[in-house]
Amino acid sequence: MQIRSLGYLGFESPHFKEWETFGPEIFGLGLGEPGADGTVRLRMDDRHQRISVHPGDEERLAYVGWELKDKAAFRAAVKELEDKGFSPRLGTPEETADRQVQGLARFQDPFDFVHEIFYGATFTSGSFLPGKPMTGKFVAGLDGVGHVVFVVPEITPELEEFATDVLGMELFGDWVATTADGRQTGPQFYRCNPRTHALGFVAVPGMRGVQHIAIESDHLDDVGRAYDLVQERELPITITLGRHMTDNLVSFYMRSPTGFDIEFGAGGTLLDESFVQANPSNSEAWGHKFIAKSWAPTVKPLAD
Repeated sequence: MQIRSLGYLGFESPHFKEWETFGPEIFGLGLGEPGADGTVRLRMDDRHQRISVHPGDEERLAYVGWELKDKAAFRAAVKELEDKGFSPRLGTPEETADRQVQGLARFQDPFDFVHEIFYGATFTSGSFLPGKPMTGKFVAGLDGVGHVVFVVPEITPELEEFATDVLGMELFGDWVATTADGRQTGPQFYRCNPRTHALGFVAVPGMRGVQHIAIESDHLDDVGRAYDLVQERELPITITLGRHMTDNLVSFYMRSPTGFDIEFGAGGTLLDESFVQANPSNSEAWGHKFIAKSWAPTVKPLAD
């Protein structure tokens, strides 16, 4: 299949109501129409939703939505998943209405994270209103939300095959990084459009969960003002402001009300057909100092 973008993300959280103020006031995310159960829907553009936080008893990822070109591509992708043994389940009318898409199918990856492929997302031209004044606008549209990074106990050949042969993504890079507690991990990042990556895996033995998601503005001032506001409100910064050497993004990371980290940045590299995989001497050009002393609460021991 040919994934076009990371189209949407869904989480469950006992703190879902906090997102009604957290998303708009910190980042400028717009509020969409709430779900019948109170689900908070956040917008980045004229799409009716990009991030949904559903009520739930625990902090967890509910689903990751990958966008396909059209109905024909969707049907072909469902058949491909069936042929490769992933047993996709077509979305119910209630699920497609909740995601505001014309069709979706759900399946699981080798570490049981739930993925959805979809087509036909609902939009209204000129309808997006940011939750606060912004100098720029969110980088979204056809390039999607940004990226999501999973922690897995190990990066197996089966997982690599899932990213490339099943989802049809291309490896952007795989590097060794040192965590806040001194451990060495080997992240892998995969791309499906001009953004450097939409999907990432970090190997941490015995652990599993969502480490962070990333959203981006097209103006650095939006990032700087959000960074100031987070410090003024004494919200938990996990990694300080800095620039990645890997993709030039200037960003910071903070802990969300649902426990996973959010990276907010600007200036990320966009790639074209001339892309050649390379190995930077360091993951950071400057900054990005670890403050967090533990993994995000959404990353849990496998025994849990």
